[in-house]
Amino acid sequence: MKQKKIKINKGFVYQDVEDEMIIFDSENSVLLTFNETAAFIFKKLSKGVDVEKINTTLVKTYDVTEKVARKDINNLIGALLKKKIISE
Repeated sequence: MKQKKIKINKGFVYQDVEDEMIIFDSENSVLLTFNETAAFIFKKLSKGVDVEKINTTLVKTYDVTEKVARKDINNLIGALLKKKIISE
C-alpha cells in the first residue's frame, strides 16, 4: 500500500504548551487544543513520518494495542482533514 504524504496547510500555527499542543487557525481565528497523544501524532505527521511508523511508535510509547493506536491515528487524521488543517 502506497503511503500518502500528509502536509500541514498554510495558515496554521502550532506550539507545545506543557503536555498539550495549541493550534491557531489564523484564517478563521480558531484556537484548537490537542492532548498529549494527539500532539504526539500531529508532530510526527508534520515531520513527514508515515502512519505505520507512527503506529509502531505510539504502541511502544503509550503501551496501547495496535488496534487502539491505529484508531487514534485515523480519528485524528480524519478530524484534521475535516478542519482542513492537513491535506494529503
